[in-house]
Amino acid sequence: MPTVTTWAARPAAASASGQAIYVTDVGVNGSLWFSNGTAWVLLSPPLTLAHKFSNALMDGSMGANTDVYLDGHTIAAGVLGPASGLRITAAYSFPGSGTGNKAPQIKAYFGVGSYQSSFTGLLDTRDQFTTQKSFLLSVTLQNKNSMAVNQIRPNDYTGGVSSNRFGDAAIDFTQAVTIGLGALNNAASANANDQQMLEWFSIELIA
Repeated sequence: MPTVTTWAARPAAASASGQAIYVTDVGVNGSLWFSNGTAWVLLSPPLTLAHKFSNALMDGSMGANTDVYLDGHTIAAGVLGPASGLRITAAYSFPGSGTGNKAPQIKAYFGVGSYQSSFTGLLDTRDQFTTQKSFLLSVTLQNKNSMAVNQIRPNDYTGGVSSNRFGDAAIDFTQAVTIGLGALNNAASANANDQQMLEWFSIELIA
């Protein structure tokens, strides 16, 4: 079986019909793909694209009401197919003794986008958490038979608290897409005791 060191260097699916390849830079331990003649299809999904113990702490000096990036992962263009999805899990904790509102976030952006602008919000807890010392968040995204139309829940406040309906987004997976994890540094969390820590996160490809 051929080994491809980068996803970008994979052969065209049409020229490798019926063949399998091992791609070293997609997945935490690489991944196996099969060409059906028109596209490369992931073998044995789901695939863990990223799993990282981040231990990234908020910087209270960023100032009130600032979106602060803590960590993230970039998915190469074309890794997701038109019917693929993502499952994103993130663990946050609050090591201080303060009780100011905490607001973890998960965003997706591509092209000229960044964590601060031109992003799509996948999760925004909107200060729902105050006294909790830790929690685990889970977000899903599903392509709708298109590389650039996806079903998301724009403000998934965990546990179905949000009344927001499912909605369509235009995250374009024909381009490299970054999943960014961070938090809103609100007026209360400028206090060091209210800083939020991203303990770890994982991103899985559901094909």
